[in-house]
Amino acid sequence: MLELGNLSSTLAPFNVGVISDGFLASSQDAGLVVSLELFFAAIGALFFGASNFKGQKLAFLGCFVVVVCYYLGSLSTSVSEIFFIKSFSGLGCGMLIASGHSILAASKEPNRTYAMFTVFASCTGATLVYFSSIWIEEGGYVQFFTNFVFIYATLSISFFLATKPDLSLTSESNDGKNSKFYIFACLILAVLFFEVPSSGIWAFMERFGVEDLGMNVSRVGEVISISIIFSLIGPLFVGLVGNRLGRKIPILVCLFLSSFCIYFIFGVATVETFYYGNITWNIIFTIMVIFILGASADIDPSGKLGSWLNACMLLSASISPAVFGWILLDQSLSEIYPYLMFFLLAAFVCIFITKRELEPIDKV
Repeated sequence: MLELGNLSSTLAPFNVGVISDGFLASSQDAGLVVSLELFFAAIGALFFGASNFKGQKLAFLGCFVVVVCYYLGSLSTSVSEIFFIKSFSGLGCGMLIASGHSILAASKEPNRTYAMFTVFASCTGATLVYFSSIWIEEGGYVQFFTNFVFIYATLSISFFLATKPDLSLTSESNDGKNSKFYIFACLILAVLFFEVPSSGIWAFMERFGVEDLGMNVSRVGEVISISIIFSLIGPLFVGLVGNRLGRKIPILVCLFLSSFCIYFIFGVATVETFYYGNITWNIIFTIMVIFILGASADIDPSGKLGSWLNACMLLSASISPAVFGWILLDQSLSEIYPYLMFFLLAAFVCIFITKRELEPIDKV
């Protein structure tokens, strides 16, 4: 459920590319389409994450909405139609995200649960990214959208294996809402600040490789899919380290190293740095997300905080492509990357000022 909901973010680079090429749209229009999908996914995750309507029923409803939207997208002939279709598709993704977090957050070992989910998500994401580039080159947006109709419909069968979330956890979480406001705010702000640069970069990663580095679409898809596969090192690292380092220190280290990745990908800007920078970035991102979601599950086992954090990621991701698309009309990522590091610094500060709220229960 959670992976299908987050595919709107995973496939953002190819959605930008397929809309730009298939509908002859500008970078600004293509970025705005992706922004709308991610924005409504965030709204759906926020709304349904706070409600008691979760689990299988909501997941099936969300998947049905996405399937219908992808089918309509394959029949679309104009960018204006895609604006409308992608908005509803995002809402369906938000339903899937809320359902997924309500189940995973109820786990007794959230770090391990989210690590296992990340392994599945990385394998699925890498496979779909690789094939997406091939589908786009062979059949354009029609084949791209059509194939995802069958993918969502097929994977929805796995929803029957999901267990119902314990809704009694919601009331327990609400009782301590006031005392947890500080840590809620710190985590949400940190995620927002980190996702501003990372989402904008991710959305235009395919365009950067093709237009700035002279790579073809399939080659960029290969690089991104390989980097997602290497992100499996993240769950392995979390499994080996366990709770020995806590959560705060690994998150801070990840934020620090992210600034170096931005420099090597866009500051040096060669095919080699694009390749290795993407691999390192995905490993770091995966480790940080596991620790943050693990912390959110300990703080709020109902999954509401996890859904909200996921929504914040999507909210930043929804704004960034449109903003980046506007900026990239006159400038390149190689010119603006130093400014992106200020957002990483702000995220670093938000995590740094927390006390022991992020640590596993047995470490507090």
